[in-house]
Amino acid sequence: MTKPEFDPRDVLEKYVALLSTPASSVVRDLSELAHPKDAIKAVLQHCIRTAADREARDLLKNAYTSLSSFQNLTAEDKEAVAVLNRVGAPGPEGSKLFGKQAREIKHVAAPLQAVLDRVKAELAVLAQELKSLQGAD
Repeated sequence: MTKPEFDPRDVLEKYVALLSTPASSVVRDLSELAHPKDAIKAVLQHCIRTAADREARDLLKNAYTSLSSFQNLTAEDKEAVAVLNRVGAPGPEGSKLFGKQAREIKHVAAPLQAVLDRVKAELAVLAQELKSLQGAD
């Protein structure tokens, strides 16, 4: 079976457009990507290697590591992420707000932790891949 071919310009344009739209969550569903994650990675790697200036490379590197926020989310994962979004930024520890938030998020803590662990693990892999790219400095 052959791999589908994608127009690199289209891959890059659609991914950058997606990143420029406000996200409702820190963790996004993989289905939001217009192209497979591997295709986006390959295009970004090429662009990082060939970018003419440091500012462009830095923007491309940020786009590359942002891929970690796109995860294959189950219905349970989506519910957990939605609860996290609804709760918002944590209040000061020991405050009434913090206690209320802890109670609201308790029922989705396990799936939420699993999603966040996947994001963190993928971010580490992507960061390591960036280090190994020639010309990525």
